[in-house]
Amino acid sequence: MKSFLPNDIKDENRKIIFDILLQHPELAKVEITEKTSMSFVTVSKIVGFFEEIGLLTATGESREGSGGLGRKRTVYRLNANRYVTIGIQTIGKRTTALLVNLYGQIIDMHAIDAPIPFYSEQFESVFEDIVKRMRGKAEETGSVILGVGIGVDGAINNRKRTIRIMTQDGEEQDYAYEPLIAKLTERVRLPILLENDVNASIIAEHRGLENTEEAPNDLILISAGDGVGAGIILNKELHRGFNASAGELEYMCFDPDYKKKPNSVGWLESKLGLATLLRTYDLTQESQREACADYVSRHLALVIANMISILDIDRIIISGKTAALFPELVQEKTAAYVQQYTEWTPTITVSAAVHQAAIGAASLILQQEMIRVLSA
Repeated sequence: MKSFLPNDIKDENRKIIFDILLQHPELAKVEITEKTSMSFVTVSKIVGFFEEIGLLTATGESREGSGGLGRKRTVYRLNANRYVTIGIQTIGKRTTALLVNLYGQIIDMHAIDAPIPFYSEQFESVFEDIVKRMRGKAEETGSVILGVGIGVDGAINNRKRTIRIMTQDGEEQDYAYEPLIAKLTERVRLPILLENDVNASIIAEHRGLENTEEAPNDLILISAGDGVGAGIILNKELHRGFNASAGELEYMCFDPDYKKKPNSVGWLESKLGLATLLRTYDLTQESQREACADYVSRHLALVIANMISILDIDRIIISGKTAALFPELVQEKTAAYVQQYTEWTPTITVSAAVHQAAIGAASLILQQEMIRVLSA
């Protein structure tokens, strides 16, 4: 068991109160004390620290004590815009940047409709312009930008420190991402976090479930569109795997004779990639739409059946441009095929949310940097 030093306990107490305030943004000190096992003195010190750093503000309102007895209680409000992060997603031909507050709410958005590869010099200048724009907005809202999270459509290998991205020539290539991050950091002087776009998306989806219902401990997000991938949450933690490549569904294969070539995509992506489907089916015809939806659903069901048979996960979200072509059909047919293959009936939904990779990337860098703020 770890032995906690005094500073560890102080930091942990600050984190506990911060998490409570995210759920209950207006509380008095006594109410915070009632929700924790901390003393009133400890809570008062932490509330004072939060006021100093601009995280809490006394509202000027007060509440009666229990049963109308006792001293008035001063109410404090969480300043959700005090600390913000920038989330950027680069998917297909669009780059989207968001300024996101402590609640995951979007304060500002900027989109660029042009193919700008993450590994290019052009991205460096676009990135710098994005941060400059967001800094201007942060000044208007009195916000402090803590860092930038980037969700990239590529396979990240943390052990090799590489990211595998499809080039404009249609070939896969590995890039060392640390020099790229170093260049971006030098330009904007902010912490930068790089994450796979689907991993970032599942963080946003899970946070959304926490805000509307009891979030599941385990969750799978399958995204099909410009590429194919999955995000996996186990015990409410993002599962990256040994090489941080967990969920790279592109390479999932159900054809024993298939052989991947250096300039080809993986088997599953060759089946579910949006470009392939649009070449194969005329989606202006109803019969072709039905056939395409059935084809997509059968392949998605194979993926889900295999993943849940190993991981025993009951909650699955499908997202991406492919599912967005016919979301209701895909949801209905995929669930039916999973039941056909396994006799299981997991909860399968199709997400219509947008910008999830940017929101999730912003959330990840926020989690990382708020620890530093609370430990100051």
